[in-house]
Amino acid sequence: MNIVFNDSMTMPNVTFCMSKKQAWSHFKLNESAPVDEWDMIVDESLANMTDHDSFMKLPWDYRLVMEAYDMIATYNSLERETTAHGSARSINIFRISPRLAAKRKTFKKWMEVLESRNITFEEFTQKTGTEVMRRSMQRFQRTTFNEDLVIKTKLRTSWISQMQICFQPWFDTDNFYSIEDQGNFFTMLLSHNAENLNGEHLECMSVDFHGRPSSLNRFMEGKGRARDGFTSELCAGMRHEVSVEVRALYQMLENDEPGKACRDVEEGEDSEFDCRSRCRMEMIRDMCKCTALSLSYLAKDDLDKFPLCDYTKCEVDVQKGNYSDSECANRCFRDCRQIRYEIDHEVQGRMVRPDLTLINLNWGSFEYLTMEQQWKYSITAFIAALGGSIGMWLGLSILSLIQGGTYLYTYLTKKVVKEKILKKVSEAPSRRRESKLSGLADLPTKKISIGANPFENPFHPPPSPSPSYELNVSTTISFRSRASPELRKKGKKVVEVSPPGYSRSPNPTKIQVD
Repeated sequence: MNIVFNDSMTMPNVTFCMSKKQAWSHFKLNESAPVDEWDMIVDESLANMTDHDSFMKLPWDYRLVMEAYDMIATYNSLERETTAHGSARSINIFRISPRLAAKRKTFKKWMEVLESRNITFEEFTQKTGTEVMRRSMQRFQRTTFNEDLVIKTKLRTSWISQMQICFQPWFDTDNFYSIEDQGNFFTMLLSHNAENLNGEHLECMSVDFHGRPSSLNRFMEGKGRARDGFTSELCAGMRHEVSVEVRALYQMLENDEPGKACRDVEEGEDSEFDCRSRCRMEMIRDMCKCTALSLSYLAKDDLDKFPLCDYTKCEVDVQKGNYSDSECANRCFRDCRQIRYEIDHEVQGRMVRPDLTLINLNWGSFEYLTMEQQWKYSITAFIAALGGSIGMWLGLSILSLIQGGTYLYTYLTKKVVKEKILKKVSEAPSRRRESKLSGLADLPTKKISIGANPFENPFHPPPSPSPSYELNVSTTISFRSRASPELRKKGKKVVEVSPPGYSRSPNPTKIQVD
C-alpha cells in the first residue's frame, strides 16, 4: 500500500442521467389535434432532409424528436432492459399485439428513412439525444482556471429509455486536458418548463463518475460491488456543489476466484457492460437471425449475414423455448483496475429562476492510496531462489546443472542412435548383418568435454591403454608336384614354401603334411 502524490488528475468519465419527464418538459402536446396533422408535419420534415448530412445537421421539429425517442426507447426496452427470457417474450408481444400495430407501422417508416439516407442506428441515437437535450442545455462546459484556455465540450448520448436519458461530456484528442487545479472543473446549467411540470412528481438527476452508460449498468454488475462514485440527489430548480476525489486505486492480478474474478481490459476490448450486452446480441441472433438495433454498435463486419432486426418477421415460441444468456455472461469479468471515488454533495439552495438547475463539479485532493497485487515470485526471483536452494542442500551450482543436463542429453542421444541402428540391422538380410555389426563395433567415439560425467571422480587417473601388437607376416606357399623319393614311396605329399619376393626357391623349404 502506497500514497500517491500527483500534480494533476485525469478527467474522469462522467455520466449524467435525467428523467424522461424532465427532458420532455419543453414539448407541449396538443392531445386534441388530429393524428393526420401530426403525420403530415412529420412527413414534410423528413421530405426536407433527403440525405445523410441534412438529416444529421438540420434541427428537428419536436414531433420528429418524440417519435425517434419513442422508437429508440422501445427497442432498448425490448432488447436490453429485461431478462433474456423476458426479452424473447417482449419481442413476441411486439410482433402479435393488435394495440401495437400503429407503433410497428411508425417504426417501419423510420427504418426505411434511415436505410435510404445511409444512417446507422448509433448515429440516429446521437442525433435524437442531441435534439432532446439542446432544448434543456444552457451550459455544458469543461472549466479551468486558465482564462486563455477554451475547451470544446461535446455531448454524447449513452442511453435512451422510457424512464431516463443519459449523456456524457465528450472530448476529442485536441481538447482532452487533465485537471491541473483543485476546485471547479465542470459546470452544467439546465432549464426545464416549470409550467408543464407543475404539480407532477419529478425524479432527481444523477451523476456517475465511473462513466457507466446508465443506471442499468449498476444492476447488471455482480453482487457485492461497491456503490461508490454515484449520487442521485441532483433535484431540479436547485444549486448543487458536488466535490469528488479518488479515495483509492486497486490493481489486482487476473484471477478466476469466486467473488473477485477479473481481467485486464486493454484498449479496444469490451468492458464488462459491453461484454454482457454482446451476450444479449448473440442470443437475439440465435433466436431471430438478425442484429438487435440498440446493440448494433457492437457488430463488426457481419451485418450482411445478420441484418438489423424487423421483429414482425421474428417468430418466437416463448412457451416451449427457454432463452438465456447466463452462460455467456459468466465469461464477462470486471476490470482488475478498480478506482474508488469519494463524493461530497451539498445543496446551496434554490435558484433565483425556478426553471434552472445548476450543477458544479469540483475536484478535491490529488492524493490517494494505491494497493497493487504482485506475484510473490517473478521468473528471476524463482531462478535465484532455486539456485540458492540447490547450492545449499546439494552443493551444486548452475554450471553443474548445465553440465549434468548436457551429459544426460549426450548419453541418451548416443543410446537412441545405437538402438535405431541395431533395429535397422536386425531387419536387414542376414548376409549383411555381420558386416554392419562389425562396423558398429568399430565406430569411433569421441568424448565431449561439456558432456562428461559431472559425478566422475576428477582425481582418479584414466586407465592407460593396453599395448597392442600387430604381426604382419607375408608368406608365400607354393605346392610342388615333385617330392623326394622317400616321401613318394611312403605316399606322403610335400609342400614347398618359398621366401617372400620369389616365385620359386632353389632350396625350397619342405613341410611334411600327414
